[in-house]
Amino acid sequence: MSKFSIEDLLDEVVTLPSMPEALLRINELLEDPNCQMADVAKIISGDPAIALKTLRLVNSAYYGLGQEVTSVEHAVVLLGVRVIKNLVITATVFAAIEGAAERFLCHSISTGVAMRILAKEGTMGKSISSPDEAFIFGLLHDIGKVLLSEFLSEEYNQVDELVEQGGLNAHEAEMRIIGVSHDELGARLAEKWKLSPVLIEAIGCHHNFSAATPELQSVTANLMVADYLCNVAGLGCTLKTQPLMNASIWEASGFDATSISRITENFLASLNEIDELLELAY
Repeated sequence: MSKFSIEDLLDEVVTLPSMPEALLRINELLEDPNCQMADVAKIISGDPAIALKTLRLVNSAYYGLGQEVTSVEHAVVLLGVRVIKNLVITATVFAAIEGAAERFLCHSISTGVAMRILAKEGTMGKSISSPDEAFIFGLLHDIGKVLLSEFLSEEYNQVDELVEQGGLNAHEAEMRIIGVSHDELGARLAEKWKLSPVLIEAIGCHHNFSAATPELQSVTANLMVADYLCNVAGLGCTLKTQPLMNASIWEASGFDATSISRITENFLASLNEIDELLELAY
């Protein structure tokens, strides 16, 4: 099979899932300065599957609220609209990839948890507003792999075989076999879903740091560090996958040997949270 360009792939093979109506409407409401929380709750409640997953997330130990939240209305009042938006995105991604291989889902959730830990260190600047938003970056960073494996399963098996043989990472193997990488495809999905330009660029550059704009290098580097932490902890998509890291990435991330050692300990202490979120995703 001849290799694809990104446009050919999207025209002929891969159908990017549309943004769910609930998320589209929430985005529109958040742009309205007169937005009412009751309106947001009504939109979420109108999608029973998303509402259920959102409530399960709100009541998980991961968020540690210490009280049971029994309605979407209560969740919106308690957490605020922007936190709820991140929860709805999470629920939406869970719904979109629940049929994916567990290794994809586990790695995506693990990278989200790692990003949340990194965000608490405050090295990403103002590009990411909260640890909850940072979680979304990790959760979505490899969404392109899910799409490639779904629509090009035979070719993606060849990608896996190349990675397992060693010498190539997933990005390089995808380019050799398919001609399009998961990061480029994932960025296209984030763009279609009208997610933030920061998130779109971070997804698209997390295997190509030099392509990140200077003002977003810190966020991109943090995403690459989160990906790296998961892989060295054995939570990668394959055992042979190791992201390429160099001195410039570590410098842009804002971490040194002392801080990364502490963060690694925090991440390893969060493995139970990853397990809980993995259960919630199904």
